[in-house]
Amino acid sequence: MTDTSPTRFQSFDATSSPDQGPPRLALLRKEIAARGFDGFIVPRADAFQGEYVAPCDARLAWLTGFTGSAGFAVVLTDQAAIFTDGRYQLQVRLQTAPDFAPMDYPSQGLADYLIEALPKGGRVAYDPWLHTAGQIVQAEAKLSDRHINLVACENLVDRVWTDRPGPPMGRAEAFPEEVAGKSAADKIAEAAADLAAKHHAAFVICQPDELCWLLNLRGSDVTHTPLMHGWGILYATGRVALFAEAEKLEGVDLPDIVSLVAPNQMGARLTSLKGPVRLDASSTPQAVLETLRTAKVKMEKGDNPLSLARACKTQAEIAATRQAHLRDGAAVVRFLHWLDSHEPGSLTEIDCVRALEGFRAETNALREISFDTIAGAGPNGAIMHYRVTAESNAPL
Repeated sequence: MTDTSPTRFQSFDATSSPDQGPPRLALLRKEIAARGFDGFIVPRADAFQGEYVAPCDARLAWLTGFTGSAGFAVVLTDQAAIFTDGRYQLQVRLQTAPDFAPMDYPSQGLADYLIEALPKGGRVAYDPWLHTAGQIVQAEAKLSDRHINLVACENLVDRVWTDRPGPPMGRAEAFPEEVAGKSAADKIAEAAADLAAKHHAAFVICQPDELCWLLNLRGSDVTHTPLMHGWGILYATGRVALFAEAEKLEGVDLPDIVSLVAPNQMGARLTSLKGPVRLDASSTPQAVLETLRTAKVKMEKGDNPLSLARACKTQAEIAATRQAHLRDGAAVVRFLHWLDSHEPGSLTEIDCVRALEGFRAETNALREISFDTIAGAGPNGAIMHYRVTAESNAPL
């Protein structure tokens, strides 16, 4: 029998099932009705719009059973739909109950569905921390002619998810400057100069990968990606306010130009900005925009001052990446040799997952895997982002 115990970085447990959806859907509908709304939007994304979310942010999976990395659900009083792209059209049908009608995204989007499903004057609620300013503007532009209103409110899933896990508190660590190829102070100075040149007072950093890159930090708040959840305000003066829990950064020496601030103080810092504040509409939560708007802080949507700098790798980063690929390439070749040495039918998907991770671990440099290994045989091979479980495990 195949050993189905967890590997170091992935398990073979089924994390959801279709039967969990209907009773949870009923609870959410009661909450929607109690607030006088016609529906509620449940995105897969967290407040940071990341590919991987912490257990406390896995609202879409909790509600529907769908565990893919992209999608959203719309729950109305008389129907519910789940939207996923082409990668997950098979998976979403396997993981969700018939109560959730699968929609082909992006050929049919949020606004298209609401226009068909609701009469004029419909009111659909959403959590403004989980949707970017750009997403809301795009949806409202299509819905305005039908007078369908998107209404920001507290997260209604959280109201009915009684055993929701707490927020992640993974420890952060400094990323070596010799691997980064540039100090955090130099990165901050260059980004601040970009703001000053365009007469912007500050930029709100809303994505943890940007924050970790800028400050030469790595974290452990989510699986498979070394991120620390947090927010930042980059000032044109060359300073940074970092909003993160102090416990995560114990033992980490931050540059003197970085101030560590409790996350619950972020709203006060935003409202105290003098502006103009540059915002990246593709990553800034609607809640941040509304906070600034209510405080009458001048805002300008513009280019992210970190994107291009982060994309242009230093020679040290390039060298480290090459070395990592050489190590991992050798591990993959060893795995392929191992695979060829076995007779057809003698291995299962889980055997392959365990072996590949084992060869990578033997490099003594493996910190994490980038995603759950996709080892799919037979019909499972048609599922693009298939994740093997003890129940689905198939022979090769």
